[in-house]
Amino acid sequence: MKRGRNMSLSEYQLFCAIAEQRNMKRAAEQLHITPSAATHAMNALEKSLGFPLLIRDRGGITLTVQGELLLPHFRAVLLEEEKLQEEISQINGLEKGCVRIGALNSICTNWLPGILNSFSRKYPNIEVRVYQGGYQEIEDQLLDSLLDIGFVSLPTSERFNTITLLHDRLYCIAPLDFKPQKPSYVTPEDLRDIPLIQAQRGYDRNIQDIIEENQLVLGQQHTIALESAAIALVEGGMGCSILPEMVLKRHPGKYQVFPLLNSKDRTIALAVLKGKKVSLASEKMIQEIRAQIEENSTKQ
Repeated sequence: MKRGRNMSLSEYQLFCAIAEQRNMKRAAEQLHITPSAATHAMNALEKSLGFPLLIRDRGGITLTVQGELLLPHFRAVLLEEEKLQEEISQINGLEKGCVRIGALNSICTNWLPGILNSFSRKYPNIEVRVYQGGYQEIEDQLLDSLLDIGFVSLPTSERFNTITLLHDRLYCIAPLDFKPQKPSYVTPEDLRDIPLIQAQRGYDRNIQDIIEENQLVLGQQHTIALESAAIALVEGGMGCSILPEMVLKRHPGKYQVFPLLNSKDRTIALAVLKGKKVSLASEKMIQEIRAQIEENSTKQ
């Protein structure tokens, strides 16, 4: 590597954004710079290092072996910079920082609007970034320090510290003409020969466990991610679905709701990575989430 030139935090941010987006234009938009400026900065960084970080082709951008090796170190530098700025803000009596949250779609639509609205009023200088994904994706991003807080389902990895928030019952929803063997609940046998409309693997682990334990067969043509889409397909008579109570309360419709025989609740919790210092911004967000969930529980 050539001597005499110090690499900047903005270059680290750019490289990490490109690694995340796998696209120069989208990375530039994320950092509010022009694509040409992003390209120039990356060329300068690679020249300074003495080796390429990116492979550019028609299919997009991938990282070189060297890029993959350096990526976690660049992320660690940026994380330490965030912590430094937060400590400085605390010394000055200011409440600043950034908190990155990972959540399922059901959490994003049911809980986060109220939580974020309240939080932004109390702490207008704390930036909040929300990433929507499945349980596995959220856990992976927590382990890679791409997220500060994640909504997960218990049990989860032993590498996380968790705070239990809610026990959410799972139900089967079915078209109006569906008739189970017992009118008060459905059994796995009721669902054997009916298309099951469900989220993609890894998206909701609790429901996936029920499917695998009872050897139910998914209708692959109806494997989707959004609960609202599953409900619409059930209303259209395309099959049944298994969904949490939280979702059904928000999406009433023309379908039947049945308890599942020997059904299990999903236990929703907050997770942070063990051994990683929780920032002040993250602590305040955790406090806000717990307060909002407790307040909503007392109203029900």
